[in-house]
Formats: sequence, structure tokens, C-alpha cells
Amino acid sequence: MSRIITAEQARTALLEFGYKPVRICPVNEGSNHFVFDVMLEGNRPAILKFAKIRKTEAGLSDASRDTLFGGILSLEREAWLFRMIKEKSGVPTPEVYGIHDSSHGRFILLERMTGISQKECMVRSGFSKKRFLDSMEYLGRDFAQIQNITFPSFGNIMKDDIIDPPGMDNFSDRFLEVVDMRLEKCMQKGVFSEDETVQVTEFFHRKLDELRPIYGADQTPPVLVFTDMHAENFFTDKQGRPTGYFDLESAQAAPAALEFYGFRFFLFNYYDAECFMEAESAFFKGYAENGGKYTPSSPADEKSIDFLAGCRLLELSESYWGVKDGIRDTWGQRMKELLSDYMDTGQIDYLAVGDIWRQRDGQPKTPLTPLGTGYF
Repeated sequence: MSRIITAEQARTALLEFGYKPVRICPVNEGSNHFVFDVMLEGNRPAILKFAKIRKTEAGLSDASRDTLFGGILSLEREAWLFRMIKEKSGVPTPEVYGIHDSSHGRFILLERMTGISQKECMVRSGFSKKRFLDSMEYLGRDFAQIQNITFPSFGNIMKDDIIDPPGMDNFSDRFLEVVDMRLEKCMQKGVFSEDETVQVTEFFHRKLDELRPIYGADQTPPVLVFTDMHAENFFTDKQGRPTGYFDLESAQAAPAALEFYGFRFFLFNYYDAECFMEAESAFFKGYAENGGKYTPSSPADEKSIDFLAGCRLLELSESYWGVKDGIRDTWGQRMKELLSDYMDTGQIDYLAVGDIWRQRDGQPKTPLTPLGTGYF
């Protein structure tokens, strides 16, 4: 499917169901949706989303499948997740205004959460270290509540508390399916040579076997994991306190480590090595103070987190392979090289990953206002 939803088509779709858009602008975010920022009559802000296949997955993925975990996507699933998460954890998620079948496709219309992206918060703070660390501590407090939501097995969280696939009581079995899906996409895009494919496959399968003793649901409970927490996937207020979580359609019942690797991979590495350590400490301070149960405390915990980060390097090697847009031209190769380093050393270079994101986001390597409160 190669269709594109234009702003005019989105406006027409809204009018079909009685909504009165005053302004509508495309938002260049979201792997699985065409997204529009809408102002409805009466000064009512909203977010409009239509399903899509991202360009990097064209010809490789079903339009109804999550590109990260292979789960079936549906607007009903997404709406149910928003309601369930708000009800059970108390963290802010958007109200669902409606799900409709229009002449331009099925769409969901959501409340636009208050605040600004965490990325924009950092810019407006003058790249304040204090604001960044405060934001990480607030985030830790929220995720202590989020991870109090548990499930009987591992998998995609579907509508009505259904976990798919069913009966996965060891995360090694669950993630073997995910890893093999990612390896298949790598083969289709030519990321690895035949010899490299054998080596990478044997490596990940061996690692999953090694982790099997700690990945049973009795030892590592399946908790709610958002899975893709980067600085544009949640909103904050001026102090960096989260005001809205809204990119949740890939939510998983998984070990807490599946979330923790993402914080290292996308957030803690926003600045330099010193700030990385302080950001992680701030996060787990807020997490522990609010009753978080899964703070990493052993070498096995660290091994699990790094393994899941390695799995993401595998996915991103494929996702960015062949992309030529003036920014991400080398990202597929760089992710592949970082994956190779992990396979050789057993260590993930999270700061090198952060340097890749910095190429796109443009923040300084070190905070500009270490003790200041910024420009708000």
C-alpha cells in the first residue's frame, strides 16, 4: 500500500462525520500512522491518525502489523490501550473522540494532550541540565506506576486484556519470534551477507537460550511496556513533568528491561557520559520513591537490558538500510557497526547511539545551562 493521506483528504474525512476543522496540519511523526494536528471549531485541539506503512518497510510488512513486534494493529486496540492505561496507572493518555470509516480510510480522532514534546522542552530550557534531570526523575515516577500493571504471559497487548500470541510464559520463546521476524527483513533488504546472516542468527539464538533461566514469567513478570519512549513520544510541562503519553499502539507485556533499554537508547544519552549516568540515577530515584519494583540490580539484569538494546540495533540496521534523505544516509551502516561491536564485546555503546540521534536533533553534546532554569 503506497497511498498518502493529504491534509485536504483528512479535512474531508472529518467533515463526513460532523467534525468542523478550522485548521489541519500534517505532523511528520509516527511509523504506523499519517498524523495531523487539528483545531476543531470551538478552539478544540485534536490529533487525527490514519494507518500507513512506513517507507522503510514498504513491501516487507502487512499494513495491519506492528513493525517492531509483528502484532496486529487496530485503532480499537489503540483506543482500548489509552483507556486501560489511564484507568490502571493514572498516567495521562488522550481521550478518544471517535473511530470512523471514511471515504479516505479508517481514522481515530484523539484529544491533543497539553504541553510540548520533551525534545521541545529541552530546547526551550536552553538545554538546561537541571530541567533534563528533573524530567527523567518525573518519568521514573510515572513508570513505577505503569509497571505495576502486570499480565499472565508475554506478548502483544490487545483489546480486552488479550495477550497475543497466547501462552508465552518464557520471554525467550516470545522474543525468538520477534528476532526471527527482524532477521527475515534483514535478509530481504540485503543488510547482511550469507555468512553474516548465519553469524547474527546464531548469536541472537544463543543469547536467548542463555537468558531463558531468568526470562520465565515467575522470575521476570510480564509488565506493561510502552516500548518506544523517545523525546517526541510524550509531552511535558515547562518543568519537564510528563503531561501526556500517546504513542502506545505497540505496547507489550514484557520484562521491565524492554523499557529500560529504551531509556538508555533514546533518552539518557541525550548529552554526554556524565549526564547519562546522572539521568539514569535521576530516573531510578523517582522510580524507587514511587514504588518501582524492577530497578536493575544484578549482572543478569544488565545483560538482559543490553541484549534487548542489541535487538533494537538489529531492527534499526534493517529499518534504516538504504535510506537516503540527507540525514539518515549512513544510519543503517552505523547501526550495523554498533551491532557488530556488541556481538564482539557484549557491551552497547549508548553514547554512540545518542550521537546518531544528535545528528538529527541538533542538541549540544553537553548541557548549556548546567545549573540554570532555562528560558521559560
